[in-house]
Amino acid sequence: MGGTVIETESEKLIRRGKAQEIIEMGQEFGLDDTAILKRMQEKIGLSLETASVYLERYGKQFVRR
Repeated sequence: MGGTVIETESEKLIRRGKAQEIIEMGQEFGLDDTAILKRMQEKIGLSLETASVYLERYGKQFVRR
């Protein structure tokens, strides 16, 4: 049986939050963008394209001290 998988708004928000955490922690530990993208793909099942969008959007917000 085929069909379309429907993602709820709350599921989108949870996925976005997980991506932000992976990006922030990856940057704190000095991982390069490639490693961060790979982690987002493996840990939360994002496509490379979606992971790249999140990295572009949220990777710039992190400020190192």
